[in-house]
Amino acid sequence: MFYIIEEESKLENLQRLSKLGLYVEVISSNDNFHPKLTSTVAVYVRPVKSKRGFIIPIDHDEGLNVPKDRISQLLLSCKEIYTFDKKELLYHFNIQAAIDISLLYSMTEYERLLVNDNISTINYFYNKYSNFKNLNKLIPLSKLFEKYEKRYDAIEKFIDLPLPNNFEFYNNTATNVFFLLEQSGLGIYYEAFNKMFKPKDPLYSIVNNTVLTSYNLYNVTSRPTNAYNSVNFAAIPKGRNFRSCFHPKGDIFLELDFDGYHLRLLCEQIDYNLSNESAHKQLAKQYFNKEEISDEEYNQAKQINFQAIYGKIPEKYAFLDVFEKIDGFIKHLWSEYETNGRVLAPISNKPFTKKLKDMHPQKLMNYVMQSLETSRNILIIKDVLRYLKDKKTKLVLYTYDALLFDFYKEDGEETLKKLKEILESGGKYPTKLKYSKDLSL
Repeated sequence: MFYIIEEESKLENLQRLSKLGLYVEVISSNDNFHPKLTSTVAVYVRPVKSKRGFIIPIDHDEGLNVPKDRISQLLLSCKEIYTFDKKELLYHFNIQAAIDISLLYSMTEYERLLVNDNISTINYFYNKYSNFKNLNKLIPLSKLFEKYEKRYDAIEKFIDLPLPNNFEFYNNTATNVFFLLEQSGLGIYYEAFNKMFKPKDPLYSIVNNTVLTSYNLYNVTSRPTNAYNSVNFAAIPKGRNFRSCFHPKGDIFLELDFDGYHLRLLCEQIDYNLSNESAHKQLAKQYFNKEEISDEEYNQAKQINFQAIYGKIPEKYAFLDVFEKIDGFIKHLWSEYETNGRVLAPISNKPFTKKLKDMHPQKLMNYVMQSLETSRNILIIKDVLRYLKDKKTKLVLYTYDALLFDFYKEDGEETLKKLKEILESGGKYPTKLKYSKDLSL
């Protein structure tokens, strides 16, 4: 069949056809399984602007399979590589230069790229054998080819979208950071985890009493969600029955939780100085005009602060310097947005433009701050992963204002000190340490 490439001469010809770029999709052994638990069955490729694509079998009974290393060589030789989901591609090929079309679309249109690539024959196989690990090896190459032809036809026009000036930060740095973060997984008690969290199918994401997570980067503010196989790891319930389902593979779970993270990020933007004392307590002293703050007053202060950051500055405290500066910051952002048609978030320079729906001053500030938080965390996680590269201790979960580590005592107290140092950036962002044998931190 003309669309199946198996011979070296055809691979060389494909390389010549790919001068304008090559679109690539990995066909894994089963689309339902976490990519870390799959193998590579075939690769769909289509030269940009070409009227048709091709499929290269790697481990499929219908093809004279091509060595995976040869495919990698082909992809690395192309000047431009495009793909639907770069993070998933990285599980099969280390193609750092690949451009993530779903990411490009989400950063340009502020929506997730959804396509209809349903093929009735493939749906039949998945409805009947959904948990067979090598399911895609059973599906005819012609039908797999048909699916990815259909997908490419739906997204081809987005390949020509101009790359935002901040695209490299998310396409390269962020994608690699979250790909590496997904590698460790969380230790679990298998039966308890399945009972409490009810994953769609444990086979999809659990191996050797370890559950794998997956970070979705295609969100409006670039703040990732983390859900896979019907389990939301970004919002694990606080109940003891849920938290006790997890256990460290090392000696203990350690969590470093940022103190008043959004408040401190915002105060840095408005040049309002906070000490390393609890950020909420510092403002509570102003609200209640006293030095000693009770637990009840502290909780009231947190509510006031959250209201100011995420909703509306309370009129009762609007005269305070911190809120006057926040108000000025909100007005400045909105003026820039209205005048220039966009605002750039700090660190990443992610643009928020007039394509955003139902925008208003407070919402714009929230988007900018979420983007700032995410960008700073990406750089922190990058440094953490680099530091832990040769250690047994692993970073296993990221939840916006906290990082969770599976800690091995043999790495020593110096490792913990260094991790705190990386997160706290010279004391500007203090962290609180919690530890436990499960996630009841």
